[in-house]
Amino acid sequence: MQKMRCKIIQGLLIKRSEGFTLLEVMIALVILAVGLLGLAALQLVAVKSNAFSSEMTYATMLAQQHAESLKNLPFTDGNLTQGSHTAVGSSKGVQYTVTWNVTDNVPATDMKSVNVTVLWLSLRQGAAGQTAQQQTVTASLQTIIRNQS
Repeated sequence: MQKMRCKIIQGLLIKRSEGFTLLEVMIALVILAVGLLGLAALQLVAVKSNAFSSEMTYATMLAQQHAESLKNLPFTDGNLTQGSHTAVGSSKGVQYTVTWNVTDNVPATDMKSVNVTVLWLSLRQGAAGQTAQQQTVTASLQTIIRNQS
């Protein structure tokens, strides 16, 4: 009799669990949804950052190419006259403006200092509803050209 009573008491104390309650499932789904929304937002930021990196890489390469081409020009070329000069280029639908400023006799006589700067209108968009904004980040290089004659 005592054995029977122990089994009944054990049966009452041990709750059998053969599945999940509706509340547990709902809480798990809410946690899963919050995590997935966070991942979706992270993916969006990654795509925008990748687009900006691509634009910045191209702008830097364009500035370097332009500086190299200016270094290969004759010292008296029109593109190396003192003052500001501008050229426009584009890649992947983005328009880049290359500006170079030439200063004569800097750092010494028969030398020219050339500063090349690239600006562009980015394809990246700001917050919802905003249009693309002019990037304030610029790719900039400085080079010195010496008179070889």
